[in-house]
Amino acid sequence: MKSGTTYLQTLLHAQKAELAEAGVLVPGGAPGAQAAAVRSALVAAGNRTRWERLVGEIDAHRGVAVMSQEFLGPAADAAAQRVTDSFPGADIRVVVTARDLNRTLVSMWQETIQNGRSWSWEEYLAGAREAAPGATRGVRDKETPGGTFWRQQHLARMLADWSARVGAENVTLVTVPPPGAEPATLARRFAAATGLPIQPAPVGHRANESLGLASILVLRDLNAALRALGIVGAEGRALRKRFIAKTALARLAADEPRLGLEVPGWVRRQTDATLASIRSLGVEVVGDLADLTPVDVAGVQPPDVSPEHRARAALAALVETVARHPDVRDVALEGRPAEAYGG
Repeated sequence: MKSGTTYLQTLLHAQKAELAEAGVLVPGGAPGAQAAAVRSALVAAGNRTRWERLVGEIDAHRGVAVMSQEFLGPAADAAAQRVTDSFPGADIRVVVTARDLNRTLVSMWQETIQNGRSWSWEEYLAGAREAAPGATRGVRDKETPGGTFWRQQHLARMLADWSARVGAENVTLVTVPPPGAEPATLARRFAAATGLPIQPAPVGHRANESLGLASILVLRDLNAALRALGIVGAEGRALRKRFIAKTALARLAADEPRLGLEVPGWVRRQTDATLASIRSLGVEVVGDLADLTPVDVAGVQPPDVSPEHRARAALAALVETVARHPDVRDVALEGRPAEAYGG
């Protein structure tokens, strides 16, 4: 997660026809269909029709097929086993993309807020620091800041787990280049790692664009308020992420200050431990392990954000909800007692 996956997935689906001409299948129809299918394979129980349909499409294809979903990275043993067991006798190759830890901390906090959490930046950073695994497997949970971060970002553990499943010789690590690198570098590295004839063309917009800090703080407050009303999960996600974050607040990003982070000492120590573990695994690396050296992220801290910026973000969210999506109120409040809203 947060290592260029959305950009690469956008390229794969944009060039689906060209890849098909080269004998490469990008299964699942629209990008969201592939994501939904993989999710159904990873849950412990439930309807797996979408996954079975995806597997059938791949089985019917004579040649290479490629799936790209970041939540395959931290998949638990039983879930990952379901995925690999779906393709008996197939030549399975695993490619993992990774970015330096300091930039990842900043972007992952934003992602957790967009996904409905309400941890402060200070809580999130402290939780990641306290749970830093060093050379161990560390903790992985979905309830604490540290557990959720390292569940999704313990690179050495992910590489070790997938190496155990498919063999280290079938696992490749692609490093995300440092800031200032030529924009097409990641796409070229991914093409080299996979052998896929992907053209590193621009995608028309920055994939999974980051929000400004004022917008994230407003979104965090919104999450807390929605949670207090019992609006969580899928019900709150449509209102929060699709309508507000990706539409209204995204337009303010260029004019808002960004969250910054100078590289802490513990991030450097954790990176050293991670790199030592990767070297011991013997997986192929496309790019350079030096690209994982943590770099400072320019920006400000939450207390530095002006009330004016926060008010502007809050107003933009309100205008988007009321003016452009007047039906959202009915969806979000359906079944809620009127007194909960002061009416």
